[in-house]
Amino acid sequence: MKHLPHILGLAALVATSSVSAAALPDPQALLQQYLSGDYNDGDAPLNAVMGYFQHHDRELREVLSNQSPELVDILESASYCYAAIATKPSPDLLPELFHYQDGRCLVVQDEVKDQGRYYSDSQCRIDIDYKTETDIDFCVREFDHKAEKYGSTADLHSTSDAWMPGYSATLPVTTRPQSFSEIPLLQRSTYKRVHNEQGTCHLEMRVYKNMDQHSATPVMLIHGGGWLARLKTARLMEAQIAQLTEAGFVVYMPFYRLAQDQEAGPACNNVSIEDSKNDIRDAYLWVLFNNYKYTHSFKSIRLLGQSAGGHMAVWLSQQFPFLINKIAPMFPVADFAHQLKELQDGSYPHSYIKNMLAILSGKSDWQELSGNEPLIVNNSLLEYIEQYPGIAPDMFISHGMADIIVSPSQSLRLCNALSGDISDGPAQVNTLKFNQQYAQIQCRSGSELHLLENAGHHFDGCGLGLCDVGGEEGSVATKTLMENMVNWLK
Repeated sequence: MKHLPHILGLAALVATSSVSAAALPDPQALLQQYLSGDYNDGDAPLNAVMGYFQHHDRELREVLSNQSPELVDILESASYCYAAIATKPSPDLLPELFHYQDGRCLVVQDEVKDQGRYYSDSQCRIDIDYKTETDIDFCVREFDHKAEKYGSTADLHSTSDAWMPGYSATLPVTTRPQSFSEIPLLQRSTYKRVHNEQGTCHLEMRVYKNMDQHSATPVMLIHGGGWLARLKTARLMEAQIAQLTEAGFVVYMPFYRLAQDQEAGPACNNVSIEDSKNDIRDAYLWVLFNNYKYTHSFKSIRLLGQSAGGHMAVWLSQQFPFLINKIAPMFPVADFAHQLKELQDGSYPHSYIKNMLAILSGKSDWQELSGNEPLIVNNSLLEYIEQYPGIAPDMFISHGMADIIVSPSQSLRLCNALSGDISDGPAQVNTLKFNQQYAQIQCRSGSELHLLENAGHHFDGCGLGLCDVGGEEGSVATKTLMENMVNWLK
């Protein structure tokens, strides 16, 4: 077998953690050790990876026999599993649990092994259903290389699961270094089931909160992926959550059906972009009607969306204009018509958006698009904002000027639309002034555009090999932007 390259992003992930790159084995070495059967050495990350391989043993041996390129995906997921367990935060950062025994409310001294009812306060008044999971179970669920388990609640026996440690929110893959005093708790719930001839799609809502935070500001995160994928983009977004819970938020993160058949499973893919948007609409309604269970805050539900998720944050705010008053679209593709125009005139020649528009429209090539298709017309959101800027929510818009996935003009024009003039608003390329690679523009009162001079798409994280933000100065600018966004959302 030929030697496989190191998995993209693994070294970047480790560089931000306490584990050195030398401590991580080559993915090929992990595979060879599993196939040898000699791996019972008590090392937790290694044991987790071996358990992951064992769970996928039949599929793994099939792709090895067929020399399938899918092997790279399996090994990438295994590498993430190893890194996640190797960098798991200290148990000291787990919230304290209490139990009632012999007439007294006592701290639970031993590590929780079984699901049960516990108390979150020292008076034993607030009870919660709590559980933990093994490293292997965590890896199998979180690092499923086909994303059929990630984002699905098909494994749940009830509508909502017990609370458990939210280790996916603490992965050290963020540009802004992880810093938190408490590992947030995670509850997985089913917000929607869709039945079709392929089966039932169980769409997951993840709720993250610090256990003792009862008046947290609600925010719903909408992951990107071009409506085509969820695994990598959602994982990177989820890693930001510990920073939000630490800042006083309760975080809702839904998954939605996809327009391609590469991820999510047959019952949850090959849908239209409108189906995906309707899922997000239903997710918002779920949060709206269930928010009282998780926080006593009277603040409106904020939206934070990345890329395709940024588009849907803007779209959702137009569906509920008097309920949603704060959104943070990050590198959003909010205007399909203008993005297509830039492809047609050659001013934005990059390939990802071409493929995305072709797949979403059902065309064999993006050049078949005229601009009059429902996909383009229905997903060009800026003219409505320009016409009615007073009912658009306040926005914290962010974009990297070196983005080769979504044109930076999308964010500049969104800012201008908020001012009431898409063409001649305050955000103009020829007047941008960067200070240490960071520019801020006031779109209107309450709305801001934040730009990074040399950053690309997904400047918020490095764990996927997407951490070119313009050197050390660009890294500082990115960290500042992310901190400013978190503070603005409050």
